[in-house]
Amino acid sequence: NKVLHMSRSKHLIAILGLTLVGNLSAQRIAFGIRGGLLASTDHATRVRTGIIPGATAGIYVPYHAGARFEIEPGIMLTVGGSSYMVQDGDKFVDRTYYLQVPLSFKLFLGNEFNLSGGVQMGKRLAVHRSENGEKSDVGEKYKSMDFGLHGGIGMDLNSGVDIGLRYYSGMIPLLLNDDAIFPKNRSVQLTVGYRLMHFREINTSYRKR
Repeated sequence: NKVLHMSRSKHLIAILGLTLVGNLSAQRIAFGIRGGLLASTDHATRVRTGIIPGATAGIYVPYHAGARFEIEPGIMLTVGGSSYMVQDGDKFVDRTYYLQVPLSFKLFLGNEFNLSGGVQMGKRLAVHRSENGEKSDVGEKYKSMDFGLHGGIGMDLNSGVDIGLRYYSGMIPLLLNDDAIFPKNRSVQLTVGYRLMHFREINTSYRKR
């Protein structure tokens, strides 16, 4: 009986410990949806490029990591790309589709205003080229993955609305078998998010001085 009682006690303690850890984690995690517009281009050598409009949408999961600090991973579907002007005067547009995974580190300078920076990985889904009124799939010319750095500013309001302005700079050339122009992704994003689930028992007052 004593052995059975001790075994049950250990199980009960383990269950209580896991429940406590789960509750503490839940208190620190929020969940939201985000979308917005972007101005996208490619930075390349020997070729003129231009800005084209794009869009992005997805989810983000802020994690409360300190009095003025949040860690924010996300998953975004982004439509971007660039226009190209080649030497003979011809122009074409490559429209890119990426599944992106940004990881942001946010420092709050006040209750709402914040600075952010981090890294981002992207998985190429498709690339469509528009040239002389015709469209073609040129995804095989592009590398499957993209990687870069981002930074920006934001306002995370008490209402749950998050507004952000972010600049992204790709670090990896986009094209396969390329020894001439080495294009890299560049974009400026303006997004609006809404936190569907807030930090439990933690409100934005923790960021006040």
